[in-house]
Amino acid sequence: MAIVLMAPIGNDAASWQGVNVAAEGVRHQFPGFGRPRASSQPTMATLADEVAASHSGPLHLIGVSMGGMVGQHVALRHPHRVRSLMVACTGAQADPEMMQERAAAAEAGGMEAVLESTLQRWFTPEALAQQPEHPGVAYARRTLRALDPRSFADGWRAIATHDARPRLGELQMPVTAVAGSRDAASPLERSREIAERAQHGRLVLVEGAPHMIHLECPARFSTVIREHLDRVGARA
Repeated sequence: MAIVLMAPIGNDAASWQGVNVAAEGVRHQFPGFGRPRASSQPTMATLADEVAASHSGPLHLIGVSMGGMVGQHVALRHPHRVRSLMVACTGAQADPEMMQERAAAAEAGGMEAVLESTLQRWFTPEALAQQPEHPGVAYARRTLRALDPRSFADGWRAIATHDARPRLGELQMPVTAVAGSRDAASPLERSREIAERAQHGRLVLVEGAPHMIHLECPARFSTVIREHLDRVGARA
């Protein structure tokens, strides 16, 4: 059995540093984020198949944002492997045109050109204004600045291929959809749709949490993860 943690676009394994699941969680890194870029443009399908191939045995998947999108595709493409799914701050479908625009902006202007707008989508104004800088904001700022813009563009184009809506009803494993009440990038309705369409879904709302819930609110997010794992028997 493996508990697989899957991070958002632009995040590597270190983004989980503040999260304590009280279990042996494996931090999966997507191409271009903490590891080299893929040789060809990734898609949700290729990323999902890579997750399934990289971790043996039954899987308990926990994903934030892009990681939650990939988790949906792992569960749909490899249902016999996935015992439970927890997706946070994500939806069942992306806006392809918007994702392509974000990819083009990163390629055209580099990471500095998209840095501040990205941070504003990801964190609450209070966290962004905090001095000394909030550890989660500091990590995101540092990691994004060091990122190859082509990797960021690859991630957005992969997200552009995300559309699990027609198949959400096929999900038979326990599904927990987590929403942050202050998520500027993925509002509550997107998480609610996943919870309602999955056969055994439930919705958890974390008050005050932004899009990067694992970075700004790691302690509270850890509690939500542990409750989910206890509920599905993954910490027995």
